[in-house]
Amino acid sequence: MDTPIQADTVIDVKIGILKPALRLQVPAREDSIPLVRQALRSLGETVQAEPEALEDAELAVTEACANAVEHAYDAGGGDVWVAIEPDESELVVSVVDHGMGIRNGFEPSDSTRGYGLPMIEGIATRVEFAPGDGTDIRMAFPLGPPRMVTVDGALPGVEPAERITRRLLAVVAAQLDMSTERVVEVLLLAEVVARNALRHLIGEEAELRIEHVGNGFELCVGPLEPGGGQAVVADSEVPVVGSVIEALANGVEVDARKTGEYLSLRVDPRG
Repeated sequence: MDTPIQADTVIDVKIGILKPALRLQVPAREDSIPLVRQALRSLGETVQAEPEALEDAELAVTEACANAVEHAYDAGGGDVWVAIEPDESELVVSVVDHGMGIRNGFEPSDSTRGYGLPMIEGIATRVEFAPGDGTDIRMAFPLGPPRMVTVDGALPGVEPAERITRRLLAVVAAQLDMSTERVVEVLLLAEVVARNALRHLIGEEAELRIEHVGNGFELCVGPLEPGGGQAVVADSEVPVVGSVIEALANGVEVDARKTGEYLSLRVDPRG
């Protein structure tokens, strides 16, 4: 069972559109680990990674994130940054924190087995520790020749953006103990928003922010072209129901910023 989401949870996600890639910034807490795991699986499945290799990658990344959660920040707080990118026949992943760090001269075969790093080294084909404050672990996993699957001939990043958005929101909704019916509605909302928003996106990255608000959460998507926020809502209209986004979200707002428009959706439990 997933750890309940905490009141100050903020999750920032950037998804590459022209080339599938993913960056996450999550709180260094246990409830963030399922989010990272689902994001990795979504991207791996999109490039049709070999299932066994993807399971190994998921295990190693879970361990690296758990290390950051347990050891990085003495007094709690702090964030973990995760980057995931398919590169030819490999999946390259980095897990970074700005906490206590690993002592100078550390080697994975050293005597710090409590960190789980020897296990990571045994799973990954390559493990590197970058210098700097905190801990920066970079891992590579053999996933077979990537073959991108697109949706209706769309840009390569559309399909992973939909997968990632759906799974992240499903985890958040479940951690907030929303009903099964509401989780299904959240999945539909995520799919509609991801597909429609990408038609109006500015630049090569889709930005998502998921923030715990009250008993629910707020999803912010952008940057969108001028008028893009209202266009995303209008694009979701179907006969009888009208706008699917307005029907499923508890609140809809469009925020104009220097970088573009951002569509914010409030999602609360039903009842």
